[in-house]
Amino acid sequence: MKKLVITLMLTVVNGTAVFAQTNFHTNVTNLWYQGYKSNVLEIAKQRLNVNSNDIAGLILKAEYDLAFLELDTISNSFQRVIQIGDTITTTNFVKRFEVERQNLLDLLDVFKDEPIPVNELPAEKAKAHITEKPLPTSLIEALQKDGYFD
Repeated sequence: MKKLVITLMLTVVNGTAVFAQTNFHTNVTNLWYQGYKSNVLEIAKQRLNVNSNDIAGLILKAEYDLAFLELDTISNSFQRVIQIGDTITTTNFVKRFEVERQNLLDLLDVFKDEPIPVNELPAEKAKAHITEKPLPTSLIEALQKDGYFD
């Protein structure tokens, strides 16, 4: 039933409906690159509504929180990716997660030790709306290679 629900979730890319499950990595990275980051967040939320420990949903939510500097939720998002990511044992994910895990920990330290001044926050958040920026993480691609979305 869970797989059916996830398969039926639709994503809209330039007005064309595509199944989020089919080549998930390509779909979310294209949405992100084209500037439809709120659509990527909706995919994350849908996945997390089905399974609150869905690593793909957690990763996408964390990337959105980072891009838009959602300071109220970013720490929790990163910690959840680390917590659940530590339980994933597939080959490609484990290889990429070693690097990404440390990046998340480093970013958590930066936000704690060098908080963004409140007066700079609007300008920094505006940068998230810039199009043609790739999805920062390679973890979704690793999950795709591992068959996570099959």
